Amino acid sequence: MNESDWAVGDRHRLTFDAFCDTHHRTWTGFAGARLPDARAAREAVETAKGRVWREWPRILREQFPAFQAWTILKEEVGAAMLRRMAADEPAPPPGHVPLWVCAVRRAAERARHLPATTGSHQQLYAALRGLSERRHDVVLLRYLLDLTDAQIADCLATTEANVRSTATQALDRLAAALGQAGPRARREHG
Repeated sequence: MNESDWAVGDRHRLTFDAFCDTHHRTWTGFAGARLPDARAAREAVETAKGRVWREWPRILREQFPAFQAWTILKEEVGAAMLRRMAADEPAPPPGHVPLWVCAVRRAAERARHLPATTGSHQQLYAALRGLSERRHDVVLLRYLLDLTDAQIADCLATTEANVRSTATQALDRLAAALGQAGPRARREHG
């Protein structure tokens, strides 16, 4: 390797490190919301980072690098979930409130259209599971991780307007699944 090869490698490493620093909170928050313990979440994020690094030159050529990395992260979190299921690892204790429940409840409270969010964990989980993948991601990124619409748009390779629309649709679907009126229904009838 000559001196110019090292310079290119160093520049790729610097951009990769900066990229990972920018997205670290999002990635760890998402993994933590999907996986039951911090160790499994850290391992999934580190595995995803390794894959992103191996594919970094290709990812840099893509129009939406953050979306490429997000896709890899979701694959690794899904693989970690499958490994846990295959190993018959114990479920969290009965009193444990999963982060996704906190996200849905927080979304409902912030949108003020699921009054008192009285649904059980199982009802909330079923409602969240019924969302499309995109709506599910927007709910977690927006209401659990407090990302801005611009940050979410970057992760999901879309526009801020689409993020806002998707969030409204997700909240409407959650409200309908829990037997309550969503923001659109209240505006139309209120």
